[in-house]
Amino acid sequence: MDKVAGFLEVGRTDVTHEVVMRNLSPKLDAHGTARIVFSLRHARYLANLLIEHATYAEAEAVGVPQMPRSNRPGNRDERTSRSK
Repeated sequence: MDKVAGFLEVGRTDVTHEVVMRNLSPKLDAHGTARIVFSLRHARYLANLLIEHATYAEAEAVGVPQMPRSNRPGNRDERTSRSK
């Protein structure tokens, strides 16, 4: 699982080849709605993660060997949180 903005996890299921997002700390507003707000950097990172996980899930579903992960650095969110 990759973390985005410290509270959202993105990954894939093992069996059904689907992309999963999990909000680790949902907060409801006055209307009872859980809103997720991202900085521009985190929004781009999330978009790239979703594309990457969808690509791998599609490859797994049709039995194509998985390519190595992109050359992007490790989980940026973890690196950021360690330096705090």
